[in-house]
Amino acid sequence: VPASWKQSETVLIHKKGDLADLSNWRPIALSNTIYKLFSKCLTRKLLDWCSANQTLSSCQKGFTPFEGVLEHNFVISQHLEDAHRLKRDSFACWIDISNAFGSIPHSILWSSLKAMGADMDFISLFQDIYQDSNTSILGLVGKTPPIPLKNGIKQGYPMSGILFDIVIDHVLRLIQGDEDREKILAFADDIVLLANSKQELQDNIIALSHLLEDIHLK
Repeated sequence: VPASWKQSETVLIHKKGDLADLSNWRPIALSNTIYKLFSKCLTRKLLDWCSANQTLSSCQKGFTPFEGVLEHNFVISQHLEDAHRLKRDSFACWIDISNAFGSIPHSILWSSLKAMGADMDFISLFQDIYQDSNTSILGLVGKTPPIPLKNGIKQGYPMSGILFDIVIDHVLRLIQGDEDREKILAFADDIVLLANSKQELQDNIIALSHLLEDIHLK
């Protein structure tokens, strides 16, 4: 891809809390318009492929063409209502992964694409997009020199969400297992664990933590 497509400018959007804490700011990349159009086309092709081959777990609703938050809200509501009706315990744990997009090594991104069945030409295209990519941070007094992007999924790009879904998909599938009832729900990096006992919830929290550590997330 052209070198200009690998260059971007990043603005920081305040999310919450202390302005002096960098973790309270979300980086959004501003990139070449033609590249964004290309990226959008590539994202649509990837989404269509994932949908046709049922590549992504139904537990994931973020950045997918499926019904999203409303379906997850219904599942959680039913989980609580069933527990009340059957007079049994009900447990839920909300988990937000720290710096989810920025923490994933590129090597894990490539191996995840390969594991889902993408051919090497397709993977090589993504590798070319990420190779030697850099960004400059825009601030009140100007912008920084170019900073190499050696880690993480680029934020603010059309394809970022679906790439993250692909990386985390095996984690969701391993926690869900073959159970008919929903044990884990995800909207991108926002995750809910559902359980019928305190011990089950604790076991799933520990298992999820270990699986996330394997892909450098926590």
